[in-house]
Amino acid sequence: MLLLLAGGCSAKSEKSGTADTSAGPSLAAAPSPTHGLCGDPELDDKQVTFPGKTGAHLAAYVLGAGGVTLVLAPQASTTGCSWLSWAKQQAAAGYRVLAFDFNGEGRSRRAEAGHNSDDVAAAAAFARAGGSGKVVLVGASRGATAALVAAAALNPPPVAVISLSGPGDYARESALQSVPRLTAPVLYVAAKGDSAFAESAQAMYDATPGQARKLVLVEGRLHGMALLSVTAEGAPEATKAVDDFLRTAAPPA
Repeated sequence: MLLLLAGGCSAKSEKSGTADTSAGPSLAAAPSPTHGLCGDPELDDKQVTFPGKTGAHLAAYVLGAGGVTLVLAPQASTTGCSWLSWAKQQAAAGYRVLAFDFNGEGRSRRAEAGHNSDDVAAAAAFARAGGSGKVVLVGASRGATAALVAAAALNPPPVAVISLSGPGDYARESALQSVPRLTAPVLYVAAKGDSAFAESAQAMYDATPGQARKLVLVEGRLHGMALLSVTAEGAPEATKAVDDFLRTAAPPA
């Protein structure tokens, strides 16, 4: 299971905001790679950078190969390292995985402030530039809000989206206002005891059109990445829901 955990996002976040899909990334190795990134020397040659909308180069690592890339957006106070254990599991299952750091966080450079969804859109464009035509957006807490907003604007859209404890609104962006425009299958997962986020998951599920949507509310109080990383109430059910959804909506190719 995952090695690093982090705090969640505030449910009292600012509203509105839109994603931009115009980022035109080029494949690039990370300049001056950090040895032992995430405490794992195996990542030394798996680091990459790509341009974000506002000019900053965003940092990430890439694991695995295949025709489906999982783009992983971290929750507040964490970086792409928070996904490492789960990312390795998915790479072993046949997916290509891209876990990035938001603008100004981790190894990503800081530039003029944009929206978190811009970084998700840039990561998706980078994944496609690397030859992966199918992209799944996966976000934890604030990363889920950004993924949902980005998914509603991406053209072509992602093949699927997963929200782990995503708030309806965060950092001047509204996932709740964006999800009515989604066309891809969406999975919302939250813990019932994480009440504000469970309520957000229900509200976004209700606002999402079509039949290709799924809501899983598990027992306990786990939040965001903890749903996939902690041996506690609700985690086994959350992990199974995510794995089953991925294999159905976007099987590895």
